[in-house]
This record gives sequence, structure tokens and C-alpha cells, in this order.
Amino acid sequence: MDPPNVLWFFGAFSLEFSAYALIEALPESQSGLWILVAAVAFFVGFALASAVLVREGWWVPGGLAAALAVGVFPAVAVSFLTLIDVWPSDPFFEPLDEFSGWTLGVGLATALVGLVAWWLTRFSFVLAVAIGAILVSAQLLTPCFDESPSADVRAATALVSGAILFVVGVFVDVFGRRREAFWFEVLGLFSVAAGLVYLTVDPGGDPDRGWIPMLIGGAVLLIAAGPIRRASWAVYGVLGVYAAIVHYLSKGLNETGWVLPALLIVLALAFIALGMAEHRYGRAWAQRFVRRPPPELSP
Repeated sequence: MDPPNVLWFFGAFSLEFSAYALIEALPESQSGLWILVAAVAFFVGFALASAVLVREGWWVPGGLAAALAVGVFPAVAVSFLTLIDVWPSDPFFEPLDEFSGWTLGVGLATALVGLVAWWLTRFSFVLAVAIGAILVSAQLLTPCFDESPSADVRAATALVSGAILFVVGVFVDVFGRRREAFWFEVLGLFSVAAGLVYLTVDPGGDPDRGWIPMLIGGAVLLIAAGPIRRASWAVYGVLGVYAAIVHYLSKGLNETGWVLPALLIVLALAFIALGMAEHRYGRAWAQRFVRRPPPELSP
């Protein structure tokens, strides 16, 4: 988190938004030919810039250029499919409510392009774009199983897809690829958290179906985060546990006196004490999970 990285990442995000703004501003004459040309030009330009920057040793700008190429790929795919007249053109078409193999194909192809870009650059942030495409693709696939899926079905899709990505991240982490595992774990947990939050606020359902898993899952993440040294797990664990406990305390006490604030103070102190314990004993706890080779016998 230093000034060059702030400038590089902010510039990359701004460049991507500006590129899409320019593409959308082009006229749709000649069946969108100029839109396709502009999208391809951005894609090729970002890809070439990535290759040159990485070769010259500018790893972060080169990796961001690769991420930009992956991010603009959907515009290339959609404009090409529109040009050959296979992209859904019905103004009432809703890809999240009606299944379309073309929309799903664009999402999966974007994820594949992202994985290839990561393989070529080894810049882990590219995986964030690819995993984001996977999560979107999961939602695009949902109408295939349930026509006009309800919000509950979408929440279930977010929970399942997020859990799968998190498990993949754990396996990647086990094999020593911590940077790559980070995005699988963080975005997988984000998808799970989004699904649970919906279940807690859904007016037509039982909120406990969201709060109870949030409390249990948050506690597991919070306990495991210290020994395995994963701050991202701790962030989701703290938020899940704190939100659930505050919910049940405010619901159970149902008063505005001094009891609830006092209990929240105790809860906050408990988090601080847990942090102090993990800071002092975390490494010792972690060593319990590491297998040490047996000592060699002296001759």
C-alpha cells in the first residue's frame, strides 16, 4: 500500500471505466461494427501493453494491463455475438431471469481468459476478475434449473458457488500458493456473506436461517484465522460473529437501558483480548498443526 501502487490501481480502474464509457458512446450503425472494432482495439492494446511491461520488469503495471484486457473481453464477445446476430436482442430479455447459453458462454469465456492471463503473468489480481466472472456465471446459470428464480434461489446459488470457491482457495493455500488462494477465499467468502445477509433481511423467511450459520461460520473463521495466519478469514469472522451477537442481544434484551451497551463493551474487550492472545501465542498454536520430521538418530 504505497503511492505507486495506489496510482497504478486507481489509474487501471479509471481506464477500464473510461474504455467502457467510450465503447457505449459509439453509434450502433452497421450492426455494431465500430463497437466491435473499438472493443478489440482495447483488448489487443491492453494485452500488448501487458506483454511489454512484464518483459521490461514492470510486473504490477503489466499485470494490471492483463487484468484490463480480461475486463474488456466481455465487450469483445458481446459485440461479436451481436454482429453475427446471435446475441439476445429482445428489449425485455433479462439474463438473470431467462437462461441464455450465449450470456453464460460469455461469462465462462471471460473466466477462462482470466485464468490464461494469470498463467502468463502470474499476477494474482487477475484472478479476482476471473473469479468475479465465475460468480456472475453461476447466477446466469441459475435460470437453467429454475425459470425466473426467486431471491431465495439466487441466495442459495451465491452460498453454494461461494463455498466451492472458498474450498478451492483452501486447497490452493495448502499447496503454498498463498497469493492465488487469497482471491478464491476472499471472493468466495464475500459471496457466502452476501447470501447469508440476504437470508437475514428477507421479509418472507426466517431470519435465523441466516443469523445462525453466520454466527457459527464466523466463529470457525475467527478461531482458525490465528493459527493459520489468515487476516482475511479474521475480517469475515469478526464481522459475522459481531453482527450475529449484536442481533441476538438486541432482540433478547429488547430495551434501551444500560445493559446492552455494557454487554457490547464486554464483547469488544473480548475481541481485543483474543487479538492479544493470538499475537502472543498464535505462532505456537500454528506449530501444532505443522508436522515436523522425526529427529535423526546419531550414530
